[in-house]
Amino acid sequence: MGFENLSKLERQLYEYIKRNDFVTTPWSTARAAQHLGVSREEVYKALAKLTKEIRDNIWIFYHDGALRVVAE
Repeated sequence: MGFENLSKLERQLYEYIKRNDFVTTPWSTARAAQHLGVSREEVYKALAKLTKEIRDNIWIFYHDGALRVVAE
């Protein structure tokens, strides 16, 4: 497990999450998909893979009625 097992899309999604504040601003799968030029389903699958492969570097939680996502 680790960064070496990530696909190009998964690495791009990880960097997208790192560069943005999805604690103050709620996570939007639709916006992520649009930014990355992929479908929402692809974003969901990539996000799930990130939580498996680099689980110590990404956190997803629910706050004030929305998902929040943090990567470091």
